[in-house]
This record gives sequence, structure tokens and C-alpha cells, in this order.
Amino acid sequence: MTRTWLAATASLMLMAGTAVAQTSTTTTTTQYAPVIVPNPDAVTQSTSQRTIDGNGVVTDHTRTTTTGSAVSPYGETTTTRRTTETTTVR
Repeated sequence: MTRTWLAATASLMLMAGTAVAQTSTTTTTTQYAPVIVPNPDAVTQSTSQRTIDGNGVVTDHTRTTTTGSAVSPYGETTTTRRTTETTTVR
């Protein structure tokens, strides 16, 4: 009877060892869609100046600066600045 108990215990231990040796692996993959951010509106700033000298010559000077930003889908920001100057002498 001792042999039977030893055999039963040994087989039970082998089965328990096999159960412990079995592992399972779970892999979860999450993908995120890029967030699209709307581009901010451009900002325009203008200044005008009119001067008249002693001889009656009129000079108009106008300066316009436009600044805008663009954001790519990857989050990179590009800023653009454009300045236009106009001088008119009459």
C-alpha cells in the first residue's frame, strides 16, 4: 500500500509541476488615432502714417504684418510671419 501512495504522490507531483510549467501570455495592442487640432486664425496688424513736409510733399507709409501658425497631425508647429511695407510719395 505504501507503494501505491508513493506512486500516487509522485504522479500527483508530476502533474502539479506540469501545471505550474504551463504559462499563458496575453498581448494587448492599443492604437491611437492622431488628434487633429484646428489651425489658429491668422493675426493681422497694420499701421499707417502720413507726413507732409515743408514743401507740401505728402508721404503715406503703411506697414502690415500677418502672423499665422499651422499644426501638423504629428504636433509640429510652423509659424509664418509676413511683413509688407508700402511708401507712397505724392
